[in-house]
Amino acid sequence: MYIMYKFQSDKPNKQRTIDGFLSAEPRRSRIAPPVKASSESVHHTQPILLDDFKRPDGFRGRSVPRLDSGGAIAHSLPNNTAGRAALLANIRDEKIKKPAHHRGRKILLRSLLILVVLVLCVGGFLFGKAWWTAHKVFKGGGSALAFNKNIDPHLLNGEGDGRVNILLMGKGGVTEAAGGDLTDSMMIASIDPINMKLSLLSIPRDLWVKPSGLWPMKINAVYTSAKGQALAKNPKDTKAAEAAGIAKTSSIVEQYLGVHMNYYAMIDFSAFQEAVDTLGGIDVTLSQSYSDPTMLVGDKLFYLPAGTSHLDGGHALAYARSRHGAARGDFDRGEQQQQVIVGIKDKSLSLGTFANPVKVSQLLDTFGSRVQTNLSIDDMMRVYGITKQLNNSNISHFDLAETGDAVVTTGAVGDQSVVMPKAGVDNYDAVRAFVRSHLVDGFIAKENASIIVLNGTSQSGLAQKRADELKGYGYNVIQVADAPVKNATSTQLVDNTKGVKKYTKHYLEQRLGTTAVSSIKGLDLSAFSADFIIITGPQG
Repeated sequence: MYIMYKFQSDKPNKQRTIDGFLSAEPRRSRIAPPVKASSESVHHTQPILLDDFKRPDGFRGRSVPRLDSGGAIAHSLPNNTAGRAALLANIRDEKIKKPAHHRGRKILLRSLLILVVLVLCVGGFLFGKAWWTAHKVFKGGGSALAFNKNIDPHLLNGEGDGRVNILLMGKGGVTEAAGGDLTDSMMIASIDPINMKLSLLSIPRDLWVKPSGLWPMKINAVYTSAKGQALAKNPKDTKAAEAAGIAKTSSIVEQYLGVHMNYYAMIDFSAFQEAVDTLGGIDVTLSQSYSDPTMLVGDKLFYLPAGTSHLDGGHALAYARSRHGAARGDFDRGEQQQQVIVGIKDKSLSLGTFANPVKVSQLLDTFGSRVQTNLSIDDMMRVYGITKQLNNSNISHFDLAETGDAVVTTGAVGDQSVVMPKAGVDNYDAVRAFVRSHLVDGFIAKENASIIVLNGTSQSGLAQKRADELKGYGYNVIQVADAPVKNATSTQLVDNTKGVKKYTKHYLEQRLGTTAVSSIKGLDLSAFSADFIIITGPQG
């Protein structure tokens, strides 16, 4: 009886189990309560046990909850109302209560998921908006072979195809009281993607030109004159009129400066100012202070101290337009505009602008219909990729009135003050040669082939004339002399590189109208050493 009492009254210890196996933790022994002795009992102070069940031998089944008729866990509820309510509350808490670290982890994961979704939604919207707006701004239409550094030489039309030339124009726009369509800011940004260099050439706005189909005028009036002429024919087609103005301006720059324009970009002054503000301003460094008594920024006269200044959009525009605070007037203003362009380049790259959808969207919104260009999005990204690799030491600045090397001067035509060639109003030969010498074809510069020009006739001066022409295109002419014979009937070209310097060879063949050979039968040229030898025939 004592044994049965202990067996029934002792409750099994609560031990941790793993799939039904008892843990190794020892159980605490339980002692049966004392009972009164009777005549039928054996007189002992402790019950006699067959086994005290202290050993962890064998298997011990896990308690299995009882299920009700619906399959839910059935609990034995106390009879009193308070007890039942407390038990039910405990059961409910046990169902929903989870460890704090699990709850924290889930909250973190949900927060991160929500953040990722928001970023994707906002980023997708911005990229989509930027893509849509960019296609309205960067419509394309221009082209440049030099973006391909390994292009087949036979696809190149002539010297200059190894560069990418962009005509940059700024006009007053609708906010200007008068002369809003005058292109008072004009510059050529010429990229050499072969050698990773950039040249900036400022064009004087008062340069005197004579566009065909129009009338003699300053170059800054070509756009508005051609546009007005087109509007007179078709007043409703404003886009065609703008295209006519830009096309005429590009053709005049090509004609008078001697370089092909691959692309153009036109922006009005208010869009320029807003774009600089969108970038957060730019920095320019001056060797001495600058002021312009005729230029106001807000209600204050324009002034910049010596050293580095941070310019907002208003001050950047004022500096780009000011000319009355400079010794050389409009020529110095061109240099100031170049400084501003470099400042914009530096700030754009420092911000990673084209990798930032917010900045791209803001800039494109600023541009809107106030920017016209024939750059495509792909072309723009190529330009951006090149400028990212450019140090400012690889950016050269020049103008047509450089001290000691000026090819233009100021003068008067009728009652107008103009800029014109030093050689005369219509003589632009020296101007074109000057520009070409500063914008050397990238392939010619890279190969830097040595050239000797020999006079193969009895006509004096032909070799020197040809040599001067080639130097004007950036060729490396190392010697001019007489050929061993004077009976050449045509100009001949000897290629001693065996076709290695293929771009120079192709350009020379085009320019000379001949095909290169490795030697000329009966002509000993061993006294001359160069990559290419030219023997001039009659008329060079």
